[in-house]
Amino acid sequence: MVVQRLTNDWQFQQVGSDDWLPAVVPSGVHPDLMASGKIPDPFVADNKKMVQWVAETDWEYKTTFMPDAEILA
Repeated sequence: MVVQRLTNDWQFQQVGSDDWLPAVVPSGVHPDLMASGKIPDPFVADNKKMVQWVAETDWEYKTTFMPDAEILA
């Protein structure tokens, strides 16, 4: 069996935005936004209230890859 990992070079954005940010997959939008400095840690103090909008927003992730020839055969 041939396995191709798809964990590198991911990006994400808020749907409708043109601002693609780096992402880690597997993960989630909150850690990705924190890593980009867009939101504070929701588990510190009252930050949870400030980041509630994240869960109410649609997000999309993307990556590009070339499959190994063995996978296509």
